[in-house]
Amino acid sequence: MTRTSGRDDSDGTDPGIDSRRRRVLGMAAGASAAAVLPTTGSVGANSDDETVTIVHDTHFHGRFEDAEAAELSLARYHAVVEEHLESAANSLFVGNGDDLAPSMLGLEYEGEHVIEALNETAIDVDGVGNHEYDFGADVATERFEESEFPWVVANLLDDAGDPVPGTERWTTFEEGNLTVGVFGLVSTNFHSLTDYPAEWQVLDYVEGAQEAVDALRAAGADVVVCASHVSTGVHYTLAEGVEGLDAIVGSHSNVVFDEPEVVDGTIISEFGDEFDHVGSLTLDADGSLVDWRRTDLLAPDADPAPAADEYEEIEVRYADEIPEDETLAAIAEEWTAELEAELEQTAFETEVELNATFDNYAIETNWGNLMTDAMRTVGEVGDIEVDIAAQNAGGIRSGSTYGPGPVTGADVMNILPFPNEIQVVELTGEDVVAYLEEAIRPHPSENYGAQPAIQVSGLSYEWWGHDGESRVKNVFVGGEPVDPDETYSLAHNDYSIENSDVLSEAEVVLASGQFQGPYVLERLEERDTVAPERENRLLRVDETVGEASVAVGDGETTLTVDVPDGAAAIRPDTFRAVIRTGADLEATSATVDGDSVGVTFATDDLCGLVSDVDEPALRLFGGYDPDQEYWDYGFDVPTSSGYEYFQLRADVSATALTGDDSSNGSDGNESDGGGNESDDDGSDDGMPGFGPLGALAGGSAGGYLYSRRRSAGDEPAETSESSTDGDD
Repeated sequence: MTRTSGRDDSDGTDPGIDSRRRRVLGMAAGASAAAVLPTTGSVGANSDDETVTIVHDTHFHGRFEDAEAAELSLARYHAVVEEHLESAANSLFVGNGDDLAPSMLGLEYEGEHVIEALNETAIDVDGVGNHEYDFGADVATERFEESEFPWVVANLLDDAGDPVPGTERWTTFEEGNLTVGVFGLVSTNFHSLTDYPAEWQVLDYVEGAQEAVDALRAAGADVVVCASHVSTGVHYTLAEGVEGLDAIVGSHSNVVFDEPEVVDGTIISEFGDEFDHVGSLTLDADGSLVDWRRTDLLAPDADPAPAADEYEEIEVRYADEIPEDETLAAIAEEWTAELEAELEQTAFETEVELNATFDNYAIETNWGNLMTDAMRTVGEVGDIEVDIAAQNAGGIRSGSTYGPGPVTGADVMNILPFPNEIQVVELTGEDVVAYLEEAIRPHPSENYGAQPAIQVSGLSYEWWGHDGESRVKNVFVGGEPVDPDETYSLAHNDYSIENSDVLSEAEVVLASGQFQGPYVLERLEERDTVAPERENRLLRVDETVGEASVAVGDGETTLTVDVPDGAAAIRPDTFRAVIRTGADLEATSATVDGDSVGVTFATDDLCGLVSDVDEPALRLFGGYDPDQEYWDYGFDVPTSSGYEYFQLRADVSATALTGDDSSNGSDGNESDGGGNESDDDGSDDGMPGFGPLGALAGGSAGGYLYSRRRSAGDEPAETSESSTDGDD
């Protein structure tokens, strides 16, 4: 194989020539691999010299092993890659970036450890991902230049319009009788995903890709492949809009296809990231798909994906049965031993399972509450009282759960691997609401659906994502209605502050000098045991159903509301009452009667819920299955990871409970995110006051059973999150 490129190597050598020097497995291993490679009738129609096999991809996140299953390691992964490469007559190993970070090792070594490992692999070319720039352009350039293989990205340019330092926009390889062209693409929101210089350029996907394809065809490429680090949905745009593009491998989305797709003549192949899958495509001289193969690498106790039974092209390998590449295992041990010795000690114990998965995009999690509560203490550094803390979901990176049991320092650093400093800014209440609006990923989106995409401390709010716009209502800071004109202090990370239209305009009153991972770890180490719970900080609302009618009976209070227009079926076991402090109470029953649902609570317990809070905003929440025809988005809802159903909200007013207009005692100021608009049904009763409810039951708070446990209306579904938007 020979390679040509647009990069002028000052020493006159080709950094790619030696990148495959270790592709020499024994004959027995090669024969074994060939035996499991599926063949089709089309293979015989092409000579060996007229095909090329593309083995993909990487997306290692600066790790040497899987965060959840240490058996899935780079050393074993690469052994399988070698099998794929050796079983093909002509082959290339193509990476797709996000290899240097984010991870505990990435934060500590800034990707240097990965470059040493990749230089020992058979990798031919790597596409640039957003996380290559997590430590700034200078570090990224240094890592690219340390590499014995090229990094490619066609749609990133510096301020002079040249390839970004250390990279090429595209490159070619000679495989058999074929010239194979490879170029890279990254997300066009690159500036907001990582530490990329503001003056550098990011080209449109189709524009950058078409320029690359045209240049490669002009250079004699028979086959053109994109090493992709863009989202899955963009691949279809590229397939339909770029002429001459044969294949797209990898992605930004952590998606696993059952089989490659062919769209307008372009092959799209995505087989996950990190160490769970190895994929390969065999193409002929026309760029047509001749064959494909997918190997699933499983932890010893894991079950194969259902697709493995359906496709003979999918091979299942258990990690403990795969011999490690000894050289890569030794490199991993050398880099990790010292750091693990320091961080693998137990930092604290947790009595509950901590959820640091990608549920953090969609729902309030106990990990999100734990870490943002810790972040609020950063004010002690500068003697500042911090009202609110927030964390972007994309900064919670491990994708794992922890406990019950011991949690190590390494665990925390893997959850928070970015070099992000905690800063404190001052905002008006109006700005707080604007930031909450800004953070929501609006519905509809086939990739994400509606999601708040942050975790918070010190505040609670309701959020919408329908009708093409995001909306926030009933915002409470410290249990009090947000005051649009009041000043609040917000702790966040500097990355999110700089990349927010709202926060970037705020005054930074404290630059703590503390990275999130080490700081949160230090705070948690001070506690022997933690047991964080969910506290109704983020409340999804899909439909408001006006104000509940109230009937107080013998020991029971029934709140009756309309069934939402968009409901196919009510879920009776999901109803609960919530006050503005976040405290809640589960209903004892919920019964559907025609177009209404009656929700019953023990009166003493409902009194206990509100007895210690002046003028609480009491709201009723409940779940329902959406009517797919009513919610005509073109795909089934809800699409959000973390939700199995939609949620309604009804207000409950003191006037309705007591029949006494004077009972409210509030200033009629329902908080709905600063704008204080009435709900869709025209109700303007104001913030519900609940003092008289206590008198209604003799003032007793006996039998007070409110709970801060995981709220039924926000139970996570058994879904996986495809979002790996860098730090976003």
